[in-house]
Amino acid sequence: MTSRSKALVAVFSLVGVLALGLAVTVFGIRGLARHVPGNAVLAIDLAGPIPEQAPDSPLGELLGQRVVSLQDLRDALVKASTDARIRAVRVRVEDIQAGLATAQEIRALLDRVNRAGKSTTAYMDTAGEFAPGNLQYYVASACRRVVLNPMGDINLTGLRIQTPFARGTFDKLGIDPEFPGIGDYKTARFFYTERDFTPAHREMMTWLLDSFTEQLVGGIADSRKMTPAEVRALITRAPFVADDALEARLVDRLADWGEFVEEVQKGVGKDEVSLWRYLKSGRPDRSGTTVAVVVAGGSIMRGESGYSPMPLFGGDVMGSETIARAFRQVRDSGAKAVVFRVNSPGGSAIASEVIRTEMERTAKEIPVVVSMGDVAGSGGYWITCGAQRIVADPGTITASIGVFGGHLAMEKFWADKLGVTWGRIDGTPNADMFDSLDPWTPEQRASAQRLLDRIYGSFLDRVASSRKMSRDEVDAVGRGRVFTGAQAVDKGLVDRLGGFDEALAVARELAGLEADAAVELVFYPRTRPFLQRLMDRDADTAARLAGILKELDNPTGALLGPVWQPPIVVR
Repeated sequence: MTSRSKALVAVFSLVGVLALGLAVTVFGIRGLARHVPGNAVLAIDLAGPIPEQAPDSPLGELLGQRVVSLQDLRDALVKASTDARIRAVRVRVEDIQAGLATAQEIRALLDRVNRAGKSTTAYMDTAGEFAPGNLQYYVASACRRVVLNPMGDINLTGLRIQTPFARGTFDKLGIDPEFPGIGDYKTARFFYTERDFTPAHREMMTWLLDSFTEQLVGGIADSRKMTPAEVRALITRAPFVADDALEARLVDRLADWGEFVEEVQKGVGKDEVSLWRYLKSGRPDRSGTTVAVVVAGGSIMRGESGYSPMPLFGGDVMGSETIARAFRQVRDSGAKAVVFRVNSPGGSAIASEVIRTEMERTAKEIPVVVSMGDVAGSGGYWITCGAQRIVADPGTITASIGVFGGHLAMEKFWADKLGVTWGRIDGTPNADMFDSLDPWTPEQRASAQRLLDRIYGSFLDRVASSRKMSRDEVDAVGRGRVFTGAQAVDKGLVDRLGGFDEALAVARELAGLEADAAVELVFYPRTRPFLQRLMDRDADTAARLAGILKELDNPTGALLGPVWQPPIVVR
């Protein structure tokens, strides 16, 4: 037996032992997991990242390492709102890493429980510890009661937008950035070319900040039974120590965690059900008419979906082949409608068009309703063109209908900073156009602009056709302008405001189903079984490594693409 064969035997033996142990554990607790006592409290902990979907990992769940996803929260709270066994929901809110739109969807789900006549209570150790606590408090305030640790603070200090610029670094390194684009508001390229906001860039960031602030203030005012003016006045006075927060009616009680739990148990009962235990008893919308949900997140690239470790511009990758294949599978599935869940800053124009084309083909057969998450801008908006309806949260960052592209001229950096010189033999005048050594010639710069003009024209055409607007009307809201979902509705770029469930309601309507019709949500892209992913690990690792090397060989950043917008961080 070869060394490789011995290794494979060892691996499969280990997998078998783990699988057996997992099966024994799962079947041993199945009865307990599926039992939900009457008069129970659903206990939810919110902390850290809140992805759209959690990775499917039985071992991670067994070891207590599973991440709470927005889909998990949605399923638990939608079910709890009509479940007679659940009398109350208790939420422990810690530091949350999410966008405003995600926070709004969580608030809407908690409000759904409130409207069902059930008690909701939020506990926070603090809302920011020498750090902003805006988002944390915004989510917690959706509950009917808010409890704060006596040593905690409410750092409701208001929102700010921060944008980095690297031009100074490039100048120090002797690197010449060349990034033409269409529109003064297509600001992604300014990371390379500017040292501060241009007037148009500052104008756009200001209108975004004003919209975000209005939504934050309005949500808190509605939940805490205050006027928006009162909330704005409190924000100007923040931060608040615990006693001051209580006096300002931002919280209802001061108590530590132990006191809080005892109080909830006295009011409702001692039976407490965790999120995971509750979900094991069943999820909603798992039987009935099939509605497909295509989840598309990350920067858009050609190829398969995955993850990029690149600094600053890395993260989840939406592969055009993966999402296009998902739509082809949906068309063969018998689904009566599709909810296309998009959370992307854009990327490759070609990859975006591949996805859009398959989505549009699907929309010609069955209704497709777009549900926008935290961001659906640039290429992330391109891929929605052709759907019957677009639904966005008020805090969604969207539009950015524009294009840019370019390269870094790095010859001086290599020679002056590193002492590396390059011998070159160019067979044609434009052989070096897409290289990263020499600045463009005037002719090459003109050629690059023609490429960008073609992409922008195609973008205008697709939006105009999809939104029933003229090309000039799209251009008037294009040129790279970014809007919140609330603003995009007024611009005609979005049809309705709301989260996933609003989009699902629209999908039911377009499919000719009753508003309360039972549906089975089937999610795409389909996840490979856990054991198969484990056995394919070496191939996956090799593919990721090849992708990393490809990105490192492209100094302009392979993930950006001509229809990409930079992350907008609001704190």
